[in-house]
Amino acid sequence: MTLKIKNYFIVFFRTALSFFSISLPFIFTEGAYQNMISQGHYLWFSYFILIFLFIIFLLVKKNYYELILANIQNENLVYRNFLIIKKTIHLNDILGYKNGVDDDGNEFISLFDDKNKKLVTLKINIYSNVPEFVEALHSKHIGYELTSFQHVIERIKKKFTNK
Repeated sequence: MTLKIKNYFIVFFRTALSFFSISLPFIFTEGAYQNMISQGHYLWFSYFILIFLFIIFLLVKKNYYELILANIQNENLVYRNFLIIKKTIHLNDILGYKNGVDDDGNEFISLFDDKNKKLVTLKINIYSNVPEFVEALHSKHIGYELTSFQHVIERIKKKFTNK
């Protein structure tokens, strides 16, 4: 069984955005050199470069887990993270999956290996056959996954409900 992409435009846009973001520090350095470095604004220059590096990290990390090509072959899950990095895992080595809803309200399912390490995140708005694909993996439901923003809200709720 193969995981089918529902909207190729989203995949193309996210891939292009990730690759374009890598050039941001170079473009900024070229344009800001005359105005910032020559006038001694080294702190501001470093600040903006760090912001760009942080944005690159977030985009690449998010797209690494969410943009995949996957299929099941001979009791193995063969998938490509970020559309290019090929990996294979035996179906028995998959611990299970967690359901979740991201900050935009889109449902997703994350697959975890037997070491409780996230393998991939399958978003319902990107892939058309996610439930059937997860069912074909014969994996069990192991909980719910929260986004980082949802973790912060849960910590705040716990702080106020414990008092």
